Amino acid sequence: MRPFSVVRDRVPADIAARVAARFGLGAASGGVVGGIDGRAAAAVLLAQADRDLLRSAFGLDSFLTVELTEREEGTGPIDADWLGAPPMERGFYLSLTTGTAYGLQCAVLVCDELSRRGVLTPERRGNIELCLHEAIANAIVHGNLGIPSATKEQPEGYRLFSRLLRERLGDGAVRQRRIDIFARWTADGLCIAVVDQGNGFDAAALPQDTDSGAHSGRGFVFMRALARRILVTDGGRCTLLQFDL
Repeated sequence: MRPFSVVRDRVPADIAARVAARFGLGAASGGVVGGIDGRAAAAVLLAQADRDLLRSAFGLDSFLTVELTEREEGTGPIDADWLGAPPMERGFYLSLTTGTAYGLQCAVLVCDELSRRGVLTPERRGNIELCLHEAIANAIVHGNLGIPSATKEQPEGYRLFSRLLRERLGDGAVRQRRIDIFARWTADGLCIAVVDQGNGFDAAALPQDTDSGAHSGRGFVFMRALARRILVTDGGRCTLLQFDL
């Protein structure tokens, strides 16, 4: 684990734009570049992240925590996509490879950190953790691994699902697709965005209730019952969860 700081001029424009969109840093606040006034963004890079390393990284109270891919690790100077992000007083950003995220209880880790920072009370945590778990599972399985939710509805569906899961997780390129989790909060509310690098989906086709008879998207019905609001953007690749605190 090696901590580093990234100054404004080294943040690639496309990454800066993505982070600005997630955290609402638009023109009114001067944008990402103008808004950080040359300050450094505290960040931690990890190789082969696991639960203990992530908890140690969170303990440093950095804004950005990123697991390097096999391609990025050991290449000398860090010049790949994930160079940095603007500092946020009430927020953090976690980026993991799919292979790592699949093997971790990411929702538990994120909620542990939110609890440590005093954002979640025990009374509010349960529903938020369940909702976040569903969003992350969707991003991993249906997003980055590209396994349709209707797979289990077919004959021998669970056997087919298990085979596809093994095949996709065995593909190195697929394993290194990223799952990004952005969290920001105020005294009254919490927003968590879960972003994948899959092919996306048509959010307009999502069922609105359990009586629709739809074979896919039922997890979103469940999430809507737990969150104040659910937004799907980036062509289905970003799920934004909003909760009252």
